[in-house]
Amino acid sequence: MNTLYLEYLKLKKKTRNWLGPILVFILIMIAYPLTVEFLQKDLEQGFFSLLWISMLLSMMLATEDIFLEDFNDGSLEQILISTSSFPILIAKKIFIYWAMIGIPISLFSFLFSLSITKDLQVSLLIMPLSMLCTYIFLNLFVFGSALSLNKGSVLGAIITMPIALPVLIVLGKSVIAIQFGINYLEFLLLLLGGLSIIITAVPFIVSYVIKAHLE
Repeated sequence: MNTLYLEYLKLKKKTRNWLGPILVFILIMIAYPLTVEFLQKDLEQGFFSLLWISMLLSMMLATEDIFLEDFNDGSLEQILISTSSFPILIAKKIFIYWAMIGIPISLFSFLFSLSITKDLQVSLLIMPLSMLCTYIFLNLFVFGSALSLNKGSVLGAIITMPIALPVLIVLGKSVIAIQFGINYLEFLLLLLGGLSIIITAVPFIVSYVIKAHLE
């Protein structure tokens, strides 16, 4: 718990790192109605596709410098030397980022969904999907950030984007399931199962990648 609190304090001090992605998400959502005709059916047609892509971009932005400062000041190397549970530390770091960025974005997704669709039930079903997908995207882009550590964030994005595409496909199918009232729970469980594998594997993979950078 102490490690979680320290990671929270570190991220809290870096306002741009946690507030920036949230503001980018909000701005995209606010700008969306301005780009289409003000008819309800026109707004709903592309809303959910834009919602998922906006989350994807926000999570990518959130993880751009997640390890860079610690890498540059040498603290990553010190942590690696002083602890045998480096993957657990990475998992905690990812969780704090999700708690401070992913959860607020998921809550905003509910509000924007409600304002566009005017359907409370659909918006309530969208929120757990948003929470799961933000956590998945965050883990994937943390992996990309570790790969591109000190090599520029573009490399990580190029590597990670193809991995994230199946998640976007599942999210698209989930929205169809919500609209037709079929198989929603199956898609939710599919995302939950994928997340359980990702949050277990990614910290170990990322720790190995970072070790390779430091050697």
